[in-house]
Amino acid sequence: MRSLQRLLVLALLVCAAAFGQVASLTGTVTDPASAVVPNVDITLTNSQTGLQRAAKSDGQGRYTIPDLPPGTYRLNAKASGFSEAVVNNIQLQVNQPATVQVKLEIGATATTVAVEAAGVQINTVDASLGNVINSNAIVELPSFARNVANLLSFQPGVSFFGGTDDRNGAVNGGRSDQSNITLDGADVNAQSNRAAFTSVLRVTPDSVEEFRTVTTNGTADTGRGSGADITLITKSGTNQIHGSAYEYRRGNETAANTFFNNRIGQAKPVLLINLFGASVGGPVKKNKAFFFLNYEGRRDASATSINRNVPTESLKQGIVTFHDASGKLQTLDSAALKSQVDPSGTGVSSAALAVLKQYPVGNNSLLGDGLNFTGYTFNAPIHSKQDTYIARMDYKLDEAGNHNLFWRGTLQNDHAAGTPQFPGLPPNSTTLANNKGMAAGVTSVLKPTLVSTFRYGLTRQGGETTGIRSSDVVTFRNIDPIVGTNTALTRIVPVHSFSEDMAWSHGAHDVKFGGIGRLVSNQSTDYSKSYNSATTNASVLKGSGNDLIPAGLSLSSGDTTTYEYSVLAVLGIITSATANYNNTVDGKIIPQGSPIFRNFVNKELELYASDSWRIKHNLTLTYGLRLSIMPPVHEANGQQLSSSIPIGQWLDSRGTLADQGLSDQAAGVISYAPNGRPYYPQHNNWQPRVGIAYSPKGTSGLSKFLFGQGKTSIRRYVL
Repeated sequence: MRSLQRLLVLALLVCAAAFGQVASLTGTVTDPASAVVPNVDITLTNSQTGLQRAAKSDGQGRYTIPDLPPGTYRLNAKASGFSEAVVNNIQLQVNQPATVQVKLEIGATATTVAVEAAGVQINTVDASLGNVINSNAIVELPSFARNVANLLSFQPGVSFFGGTDDRNGAVNGGRSDQSNITLDGADVNAQSNRAAFTSVLRVTPDSVEEFRTVTTNGTADTGRGSGADITLITKSGTNQIHGSAYEYRRGNETAANTFFNNRIGQAKPVLLINLFGASVGGPVKKNKAFFFLNYEGRRDASATSINRNVPTESLKQGIVTFHDASGKLQTLDSAALKSQVDPSGTGVSSAALAVLKQYPVGNNSLLGDGLNFTGYTFNAPIHSKQDTYIARMDYKLDEAGNHNLFWRGTLQNDHAAGTPQFPGLPPNSTTLANNKGMAAGVTSVLKPTLVSTFRYGLTRQGGETTGIRSSDVVTFRNIDPIVGTNTALTRIVPVHSFSEDMAWSHGAHDVKFGGIGRLVSNQSTDYSKSYNSATTNASVLKGSGNDLIPAGLSLSSGDTTTYEYSVLAVLGIITSATANYNNTVDGKIIPQGSPIFRNFVNKELELYASDSWRIKHNLTLTYGLRLSIMPPVHEANGQQLSSSIPIGQWLDSRGTLADQGLSDQAAGVISYAPNGRPYYPQHNNWQPRVGIAYSPKGTSGLSKFLFGQGKTSIRRYVL
């Protein structure tokens, strides 16, 4: 099986090309009596770039022009004995099949009958559900942070709760991490966390030609996950020069303070966001080569409200406050703690008090217990900058326009400072990102009924979060650390995607077949396990810290937890510690403070075949099959352990033995070894698809009112 996979991947890389980023046009040619007209010469011309594609209606008057770049087109139809028909302003949208019925009038060939706008274009070709949002709507629709992928939240069946809720982006029951996002045919998913509404490469509204989502009932050429399939297309240049310049500002003038800030008299945090940019597109050579450029920058000089838990002034002096059983306020000073509470008789720790006294005076009594712990609220600056550069080139490889090449590149440089632990301290972390990517492809009309589309994409996610921590740390339970404990993490994730789409029209059948291969490498440098830590935590003591309560104290049960945490803090008793020891697979010890390097690799291959069979001009059956081959993720350098017995097999054996009343020892003892088996078996996923699309034709009366002429589509996803 592995040899077969390698062979399939190799074959795919040799013939690589891409699917899912193009439009198609179908229809039927009829005469005034609604009889079909065969052998009609049809020419489709892109009104902006001059691109032309030709087709001829078959014996049933049907025609299909597949794999077209989205845009505005003009259709010309010619046949002997009929006037030439012209249909203008045909809007073809990404991944949205369009149907345009052409009616020829009897007359001289030299006569032209022009229709200034195409009829209602509705998907009568397959059962997929989704919407296309064009560039005008993308620019004009309000969207937070101008995140184009966030427009998915406007689609039916999409869950959107706001904030960081992990249910955001769940589509029709599919989990939020199951959506698939492509930009110009290249994979731009966030591989590390598969976050919904997220493209690794920032997509600015002024750079997007179209945004298409398929939320359910996708055909066989889509379906990497169970959620939405999101397709983004970058704008191309045209024969005319077009451009834009813009700036958006958001300031304190329309911002409000929070309820809690107002309650404690804390000033409103500063809010200042400037977003600006420019775009330009046009011809390098008319009808031959085109360019598009876009730059967008964002600058944030804002602030945010930070809450910290700090000790009260009395606790800083080694005094523990509590309520007795009658509700009366009581205290234990240093002498009482030494004689009555500390079993060793040592008393209050001068080192612990020295750290507690470094904390600022609390100013927010809404936090803490109001006795030994309180809150400290302050406004912290959060400065950041983002720069995005996008460029696209389109080129006709031949004068006939049968072979068209494109290239798109994206570069980001982002810097965002985190918040400090307390005022006057440096940020706990700084986030840096230099994501970059490119996509290239060629569409080749091998013959009027056979079109090949090629895509190669490289998306490199590059990010680093710097941390302030550089040593072991000891903290107090219920009090925020006096200095930040953030550790550093660097992650580089290059994703190579190769894909192929072949479209073949044969009579009533529009056949597509192809596949996509992805090579993913998730490389990380992580300091999260490089240091040790300890804390004063009464909960881990014998009796959960009840030994710290002397007989006769008459402590209120409601103050037990805060009392115990406070006592351990001033006594400086460290009760819980975590030590991290790291080795390589050959037993070499990694020095403390050194990072952990990992490189998790996975290789994916998906193949599909699909057919749209136009049984009648208004009835289409779509069926196909998709195969997904997803081998287990593995660590490229062997830095992983695998169980000696598959976990599933081991658990099944234990269950069988339990049913027989036997000891589970017969199931064997699990051990772990490096370079062992994968964590889980490989699963090959076969996905059959069957759907029906029907467009009823209403000619008069109620049927005309309900259905109209090609204005209604009834779609059913069978399988």
